[in-house]
Amino acid sequence: MRITKLHRAFVGLSLGLAALAVPAYADGLYNDGISDSGRNFTDPRYQRATIAPTLVHLDPGETQRFNVVMVATRLMAAEVPEKVIWSVNDIVGGNDTVGTIDEAGNYTAPATMPSPRELNIVAEVPEAANPFLFATVIIGDDPIVYKSLHVWSEKPGTEGANLSTPHGIGLDKDENILIADMGNSKVHRYSQQGEYLGNIGEGSGRDDGKISKPREVTSDVEGRIFVTDSKGDRPRVQVFSHEGEFLQIFAEKGRLPGMLLRAHGMDHDRARNLFVVDVDNMRVNVYDQHGKSLRDWGQEGLLPGQFNAPHGLFVDRSGDVFVTGYYGPTQKYNGFGDFVTEFAHGAPPDGPSYFHSVAGDKWGNAYLSVRNKGGYDGAIQRGDEGYYSIMKYNNNGDFICGWSYSAKEHSESEVTVAEDGRVFCLFNGGGESGVETFAQE
Repeated sequence: MRITKLHRAFVGLSLGLAALAVPAYADGLYNDGISDSGRNFTDPRYQRATIAPTLVHLDPGETQRFNVVMVATRLMAAEVPEKVIWSVNDIVGGNDTVGTIDEAGNYTAPATMPSPRELNIVAEVPEAANPFLFATVIIGDDPIVYKSLHVWSEKPGTEGANLSTPHGIGLDKDENILIADMGNSKVHRYSQQGEYLGNIGEGSGRDDGKISKPREVTSDVEGRIFVTDSKGDRPRVQVFSHEGEFLQIFAEKGRLPGMLLRAHGMDHDRARNLFVVDVDNMRVNVYDQHGKSLRDWGQEGLLPGQFNAPHGLFVDRSGDVFVTGYYGPTQKYNGFGDFVTEFAHGAPPDGPSYFHSVAGDKWGNAYLSVRNKGGYDGAIQRGDEGYYSIMKYNNNGDFICGWSYSAKEHSESEVTVAEDGRVFCLFNGGGESGVETFAQE
């Protein structure tokens, strides 16, 4: 098996902690503010499962056993789950193309080299609080490589350009590209090929339905579009229909429960709850589908389970929440803020120092937008110098691969991932802004 110097370094950064290590602090409170004596450890949210191994390299036709365990809880030993449904790339039992897996978790790699070579083992455990577990199989020893499929761009300030200073990227329900543009206070919609399809809302401004310096944009399963903006003393989250018509505004500016100061990353869970990470309040806010505040969690600090300038956020299929700290690491929590694990620490001089955002795919893989020490305020990650702009980790924090933009002048901003695994990467630099699309070879 061949492992590059960078790959070896980043594998070392993947710190796998306990499957559910809820940290206690000096005041006797946990991450969600509940005291040890008041915590009910029989609560279903602690009935978690783990999978092992989490990352393997196999040759064609080689076999590997995967195992799922319900982790120990208070005064209760770990045990085997009652039922596990095994699949490969969401194909129950797999097939000849991606390999097969039996009811006992015995996986057999395909007889011929698949394309792509990265495959996703999925274990569905109905009784677990995290009902979907993921492991990565890479066929062959060569590193995983993402190739550029398409690039489109505009030159801000020139005739016909719509982009000014784009910051956030998402997809609508039809997988058109949505871009939150802080520079001209608009949310743009483009086709994947870069055709301009119009903007969301009622133009720029402070009134409801108008947009002011938006940072992030995402959509839910119904197609509603959620935008975080900066309306002075106004609420921070606006909701629009798929067609761009204003529906709702919520999340007042402030520090009280349910309020937001600087929303920087957001995503929905399968129950349609909205999770928003707040850089300045150092916490995650959770709202129901109607915008009602459900809970806040998080605490400023440098220990596992604490936040140091949290920036990016995504929610996986199990409802686990990944939060990137701008200075590292990326931390994984359950939906109630209980700490699970952390990975992707800062690693200069060969690795990144700053972590701007995170996006996820349907198999819980995390795609981090990263910067080196010279990359504060958006300086580029130059591929010919060995740096990455995007780093991919699996759901358990194992480093998979990394890559840079095709043009040296392009600097990372954020990424979003389509249903088929293509990665849309927003960039600025070299007098232009746009999107480069990558896919795994």
